[in-house]
Amino acid sequence: MSGITINDFTVAMETYGANRLPNRSGSRYPVSVPCFEVCGVAFIHSGSYYIVQRDQKVPDEIMNQAMATFGATHPGDGNNYWWGEIHSIKGIITLASIMEKKYTPELVDDLTNKAYQKLLAESDIKSAEALPFTEIKTPKMEELRKVLSDYSKFANPFCDSQLRFKDPIEYLDKVTPDFSGKASSYLYLTANTAHTRYIKNAEGWSYQSMVLFQRNRRNKSVNISHYYNNGTDKRPIDEVIYIDYSDRAEHGYYHHPDDLDFRISLKTGLAWETYHEDLAHPATDEEIDIVIFHLKDSMKKIKHRIINKIVQ
Repeated sequence: MSGITINDFTVAMETYGANRLPNRSGSRYPVSVPCFEVCGVAFIHSGSYYIVQRDQKVPDEIMNQAMATFGATHPGDGNNYWWGEIHSIKGIITLASIMEKKYTPELVDDLTNKAYQKLLAESDIKSAEALPFTEIKTPKMEELRKVLSDYSKFANPFCDSQLRFKDPIEYLDKVTPDFSGKASSYLYLTANTAHTRYIKNAEGWSYQSMVLFQRNRRNKSVNISHYYNNGTDKRPIDEVIYIDYSDRAEHGYYHHPDDLDFRISLKTGLAWETYHEDLAHPATDEEIDIVIFHLKDSMKKIKHRIINKIVQ
């Protein structure tokens, strides 16, 4: 996920100490959203993933100064500002402090760190989900289940009680975290060539990852999703591991001999290509070995590109 959520915006402005105004209607979606005032400018959330200005406009010279602190030269350069919009926690804290002539790098880092720490403390991402099915107990399935248990701690490292994490401000320029602990809990960790996702809601949960790399001089990607559906959305109750291994340059309609796009149910032991569940068959040891290989390979890359950046 990119951008700033309604809750992120609220926590950032409360941490900064901005003046709270009555809620308004979102600029993009007609929902009630928070509104804060800084130097006569009303900042409201769009209702989607960014903040907009109302009542008055931030002077161009101040916007330019805020962008310059991130090394940006125009509003579409980077992840913080976009033509009058603000897209990040650090972006809104930086802009507000410059407007009020309070800006120092140390102040912005301190307030940004406190906002992320508060969001993390409020979130419900620190416990691993139980693996629900144990009906298929072949040696290969048991091996797969053990690797999946390890994989959950890579897709959501915050559920690993053995890890000690850096302060968020120490890794925000390397790994971008997005998380929520409300009705639907999620954690996204994004780096340049990898990302992980943990999602839990009323319908179940999932651990996901994507890594980019080169193999045999070709740009490849592997997407993994380990998900559990509890049946409340009228889909069958199931736990599935999904692997999508493909050529990055031609992902989609083109198929290459080494591409993979298939799923294995840990409830039934069946395997099938995506969109061809009618041709499902008992998963072979070779297919399970392929899944285990990609899980372990992805975990090594996630450790190097994400986890090593956020742990002490």
